[in-house]
Amino acid sequence: MANYFDFSSDVMDTYMFLIDSSGSMKEDTENVKKGLKGYKRNLKDLPEADSIAVSVSTFDTDLYLKEFTKVSNMDTSYRANGATVLYYAIVNGAKYFNKYIEDVIEKTGCVPKATFIVFSDGEPCNDRATMKQATEAIKHLNLQGITTVFVAFGKAINSNFGTKLGFKSTKDVTDKDFIVKFLSEELSKSCRDQSKSLKGLGANFFSQVGINSPNYSKTTEEVLEDDSWMEDF
Repeated sequence: MANYFDFSSDVMDTYMFLIDSSGSMKEDTENVKKGLKGYKRNLKDLPEADSIAVSVSTFDTDLYLKEFTKVSNMDTSYRANGATVLYYAIVNGAKYFNKYIEDVIEKTGCVPKATFIVFSDGEPCNDRATMKQATEAIKHLNLQGITTVFVAFGKAINSNFGTKLGFKSTKDVTDKDFIVKFLSEELSKSCRDQSKSLKGLGANFFSQVGINSPNYSKTTEEVLEDDSWMEDF
C-alpha cells in the first residue's frame, strides 16, 4: 500500500473520501469530477497544503481504495456503475484509514487530525456487510477522535441515515445540481477550517457553511467551464 508521509509540519490533516459510484450516480458523473477538481484547486495553494493528505476512494458493487496523496496530487477521476455496497465500503474503508493513521504515527511520531467522509445517493444494495457492522466501524472511529461525516446526495437518502449509523456530522445535498458547488466550496471550506484548527471539528464540521446561495465562487465558475474531465473517459 503506497502512502504519503512526507508532511511539511507536525500539524497534519488526513481525509478519507468514500464516494458512491453506483449506477444511480451515472448522470452526476460530470458534476462529481468537476466538484473534486474545484475542491483540489481550493486547497492546493493553502499554506497548509503540504500537510494535507487525501484518499479519494469509491464504491459501487465493490470498494476501490486509493492511496493517500498530497491534496495537490489528489485523484479526481470518477465513473459510476453497479450496485451500492455502502456498509461494506464503510467497514473496510475504516480499516484502511485506521491502518494509514497508524503508519503515519509510526513514521512521524505525530497524531494527525483525521476525517472520514462518506458520500452516497442511496441506501445499500447487494451489500456484503450489515448495518450493525457499519455502525460499529463508525463508533470505533468516533472513539478515536476521528471526525466522521456523512453526505447524502439527492432524495433517495437523507442525513438521518448517517445519523442512525453514528456519524458525528451530516449534510443533505438534496438538489444534485449543487454537487459541484458543494464539493468545490462547501466541503473545501470545512476542510480549510479544520486544517487551520488545532483539533478536529467533529459535529461542527459543516457549521460555517450552507448551500442556499445561488452564487458561485470564481473557482466553481472555472470548473463548470472546464471540459478536461472528458479526458478521463
